[in-house]
Amino acid sequence: MTEADRRSHALPDGAARALRVCGAATGLVGVALAASTTVWPTKILALRVPEVGDFTRGSEQWLWSWGRDVVHYVTHGLVLADDPGPQPVARLVLLVGVLVVAAVGLVTWLVVPGRRGEVCAGVGLGVALGTVGSSVVQRVSFDDRTIGLRPGLVSVTTTAGWLEVVAVALLLVALGVLLGPLLLPRATSAAVAGARRLATRLVPARAGVVRSPAAGTDEVPAPARPRATLREVPYAGDGDERGAHPVVGFSDSSADPDPPATPRS
Repeated sequence: MTEADRRSHALPDGAARALRVCGAATGLVGVALAASTTVWPTKILALRVPEVGDFTRGSEQWLWSWGRDVVHYVTHGLVLADDPGPQPVARLVLLVGVLVVAAVGLVTWLVVPGRRGEVCAGVGLGVALGTVGSSVVQRVSFDDRTIGLRPGLVSVTTTAGWLEVVAVALLLVALGVLLGPLLLPRATSAAVAGARRLATRLVPARAGVVRSPAAGTDEVPAPARPRATLREVPYAGDGDERGAHPVVGFSDSSADPDPPATPRS
């Protein structure tokens, strides 16, 4: 597509601003959800070994997305002892740094329109998707058989793990909103125009405003409605009666141009 075609399909300022706000807000929500994995584990491997009667003793291995590993020995749901495993603090620092870069890039895109904000948002979304997405793929592709056949082993995805999946989806949506007008300007312009037409049909017209069916968005004042008025006019009939008589009629103007002939008491 040539530069002339790209300019002809450029979005109006209002639509471009709305897309930028929507994309930045979606990306920031995704970053906030991904930040939950820095505190809570994303997966738990629970092992329950039944002994005498209802007495149960086992272990729970808590796994974080950035590599932390802690084993809790439990009985009847009570933790007996902890066995801290690997604590890769450097990976935690890397994850926090990536999320901060993504947040700064999205805020820059929100407050700085133009190429500079788009580049900052693209870099932030790219590194965030690469880091958080790799963690999700690694967790989903993990095969429990790699740790041996252990009866009673249960793999549980925690709430933080599901939030991490939602975060990846939101970051992908934000990246699509960012790259759509750049890579597919014609399709984006058509989608925005269709959304505006749909919103025009769904939102009722304001009182006193008539929408032109040809233009779709042009607004013209509504025609004035006839108004019932009560006037006193001189009596023009035959007979002895003289003076003014009230007459009821309709007027097209909103204001009464002629004052009453005789003030009413």
